[in-house]
Amino acid sequence: MHKLGKLRLSIRSQNRLGHLKAKTGVPTNALARFGLCLSLNDTSIPNPDMYDERGMELLPHILFGKNETVFAAMLEQRLSDDRLDCNTYADRMMRAHVNRGAGILFPRINRLEDFGRLVGDSPT
Repeated sequence: MHKLGKLRLSIRSQNRLGHLKAKTGVPTNALARFGLCLSLNDTSIPNPDMYDERGMELLPHILFGKNETVFAAMLEQRLSDDRLDCNTYADRMMRAHVNRGAGILFPRINRLEDFGRLVGDSPT
């Protein structure tokens, strides 16, 4: 199991998650986890170079809490599906998925109730 490192959000993702937190009251780390899951469910491979690293820093134990190993396993499975080496790409792709996830989540959430609708959404 790969030990996840700290990651930096892009400024845009930081702003999006901050806006969602203000609208919903959901903490940034929970929003980032939700977005990560949405990104992992998207079959396309995100490009880590699309996201700057000028936003807030997230440490794995803060971002994932006691579920860090679960999220690491999810990422490892996704990297395997994408035929990417875990040791080489894990941290870069985790950052890419979290940032992309913020972008996927942002237009879909206007209030807390929207999370329930999203959970029922089928993959597109």
